[in-house]
Amino acid sequence: MIRSLVATGALITLACACSPAPAQSDAPAAPASEPAAQTEDVAEAAPLPEDATGFITANPPPLADGAEIRRDDYGRPFEYALLGQKLPHLTGTMMDGTAFDSDSLDKWTVIDVWGIWCGDCMRDAPYVAALSTAIDQDPDLDFLSIHVPASAARVSAEEMFGKYGSLDAYFAEKDYSYPVLVDTDTSLRSALKIAWTPSYILVSPDGVVKGYRSEFAAAKGEPIKDFLKDIAQVKAASN
Repeated sequence: MIRSLVATGALITLACACSPAPAQSDAPAAPASEPAAQTEDVAEAAPLPEDATGFITANPPPLADGAEIRRDDYGRPFEYALLGQKLPHLTGTMMDGTAFDSDSLDKWTVIDVWGIWCGDCMRDAPYVAALSTAIDQDPDLDFLSIHVPASAARVSAEEMFGKYGSLDAYFAEKDYSYPVLVDTDTSLRSALKIAWTPSYILVSPDGVVKGYRSEFAAAKGEPIKDFLKDIAQVKAASN
């Protein structure tokens, strides 16, 4: 339904840890700014895996009111704020200039949230291309990519696109093909409550967020095959 556009990926030497970045620098968010990964409260509340790269369909038990979300030592979150909730209404412009409205999403949909400025997203780029190709073969599954800035203070072309200068230039460098919605001011990132890029969100046909995961490149096993199996299990359980 929303297949189009030519995409490309190339590794760049920008950020490694891709949580929201500070406005004054292209450097990754400093470890001090990240919530503690494995505090005693986390360990007592629920045992968590070493790395937050797996697929989740429910958040771990909540910590005390006001506590930060739990993250692994690298900064990836173990939870996602919108899991189990309705996807917020999203509107914007696709990279090809066409209008987008999330009301048009009527299938199971994987939403990929990323940015060229994010080194982890660049490492995931080949996996995303493979995921999009695999999803193209499933008539009941759709794919949408959303390119977001690191923060509302970093929305210039240089800060968002680095040496490429634009999404078009970036996408022209490789032979990837998938639809991209462009977030120019972090409004989409904020609406989706994204605490980490790359993030992958599974949404049901009735608009409910059914699953979440972060990086493929940092995961063990065969992350794309494993993710597709996870999606199939959620779909089957929803029938």
